[in-house]
Amino acid sequence: MSTPTTVRDTAATIGEFFTRFGAGDRAGALELFSPDADFLVAGAEDFVPWAGLRSTVAAFDEFLRIAIEDVTTERFDITKILVDGEDGVVLGEFAHRIHRTDRVFRSRFALHFTVRDGLIVRYHMFEDSHRAELAWR
Repeated sequence: MSTPTTVRDTAATIGEFFTRFGAGDRAGALELFSPDADFLVAGAEDFVPWAGLRSTVAAFDEFLRIAIEDVTTERFDITKILVDGEDGVVLGEFAHRIHRTDRVFRSRFALHFTVRDGLIVRYHMFEDSHRAELAWR
């Protein structure tokens, strides 16, 4: 007889991602991604190092490294989480201080997750890419 397993649902996986990410647990956050996740942060990828399409675990890890090590989050407020089956949308606002320039980047954001079998298979982040570019330059 096999041992039953528990798979996190969409809301629990999103919550766990923010818990691990917020604690600076890069390895723990990375564990939540499917190896073939559809990972996109819309924006000016030539100027904003976390922006762009990523398609490998190493590339996801580099995004997390940048977000945890190259930036200090001064404010991060989630205003709403909407879940419909495998899909979750998170709305909020943040302020990040970019270490290289010492500029603060403030933006509203929308983050679209898709979770399947307890793993994130889609992570699409939308933020004010113009302000992000200005903060990184």
